[in-house]
Amino acid sequence: MPALEQLMEARVGGHWAEASSLEAGRCPGRIGDDSSHRQGVRLMIIAAEWVIDGTGAAPLRHARIGIRDGLIDKVEGVEGIVASTADISFPGCTILPGLIDTHVHLTFGALDSHEAVVRQVTTEPEPILLARAIGNAQAALRAGVTTLRDCGGRGLLTLAVRDAIRRGHVVGPDVLVSGMPITTTSGHLHYLGLRADTEAEVRAAAESMAEAGVDFIKLIATGGNMTPSSNRLASQYDTPALCAAAEAAREHRLHTAAHVLARCALPQCIEAGIRTIEHCMWRTAEDRLEFDAELARRLALGEHYVGFTFTAPTWRKILPTAAGLDAALMGDLDARFDTERRTIDAGVKYTIHTDAGVRQTPFGAALRYVLEAAVQELQLTPLEAIRAVTATAAEAIGLADRGIIAPGLRADLLVVEGNPSRRIADIGNVRRIMLGGEWVSFPSASG
Repeated sequence: MPALEQLMEARVGGHWAEASSLEAGRCPGRIGDDSSHRQGVRLMIIAAEWVIDGTGAAPLRHARIGIRDGLIDKVEGVEGIVASTADISFPGCTILPGLIDTHVHLTFGALDSHEAVVRQVTTEPEPILLARAIGNAQAALRAGVTTLRDCGGRGLLTLAVRDAIRRGHVVGPDVLVSGMPITTTSGHLHYLGLRADTEAEVRAAAESMAEAGVDFIKLIATGGNMTPSSNRLASQYDTPALCAAAEAAREHRLHTAAHVLARCALPQCIEAGIRTIEHCMWRTAEDRLEFDAELARRLALGEHYVGFTFTAPTWRKILPTAAGLDAALMGDLDARFDTERRTIDAGVKYTIHTDAGVRQTPFGAALRYVLEAAVQELQLTPLEAIRAVTATAAEAIGLADRGIIAPGLRADLLVVEGNPSRRIADIGNVRRIMLGGEWVSFPSASG
């Protein structure tokens, strides 16, 4: 892997926002990383027409939020704020928690086809992949994503991106990474570099990722759409293999995620205690999806979260150009959305994610379309959709310090014009972004 200094010089396809572009002059990492916690820091108060706290509750009107030392100190209507005016006011706007995208691929280029994405990620030099990954992370941040979880990249490149952001070399959202996903020799995403076929090999692969410093372990439980050599209708691993990986993850205090495009893998993931079920497809044949109430009941009773995926083909009612995209693989969206709605009705905890980086699903603008599509296709209220990318998303990936606007939590905030609790598309009208208590600013394109 190139040295970090080489990474910082590999500016490809535009300008990176460097740490100095933060107005307050410090690049936020995880709250608590700096042991020199300051006392007596001035309370900053911001106000807006509405505040959506992320819990699903109705917005507060004419609310104020107090921020001190990177954390939310007070919220008007909860403890009250002793101040008559705000430092910054946003009339006609809404403040909500910074958004959390629980499934992205930072090194992927969102090209026109799966084949083009795979060819690019497997052939390009590491400096270019790293540059793209940083650009993608920053595009997500510009759209209000303050935390994202990368679910698989080539080699260990995503760890370098995460660490560059946390060390203050570049500005970006807080990033959680899995490194390389664990898959079989010819399985889905095998070209990213980590192959394991036996139970012992799967456990060793999980151990290797944990020792490399990943934030969670990603397993490929079924084949996938991007890998013709895999079978999306078949399980890639049996229950003992998944259990071995999950046990290794728990020993390192890491959570697990599993890619599931077929119903046959759900019992194995439940038995292994996989925390997040990515995609959670109920597919039983190429032309059939079948919901199983008993499996849904088991998912709801356990510590499981399912992640519903809204890539470009699902934006069919939002963008006319998306209608019919990838019809050979995604021609039965109505049936898919019906099973997902039934999953929600069964009480299963769920998140919504972009899978950004895959074909025609770019970082940034994608999230607005994702939330609009989720509201329409899954019959969610706007507040339910927002909760799925804030409070529930934080719970799913084990981040108890964010996702809700409440005293003591990290001050990751998004300010948008309008009121997305009434019109979800307003979530795309980004005015300001706060990350760890600091306003984020980016240099101009000519800077």
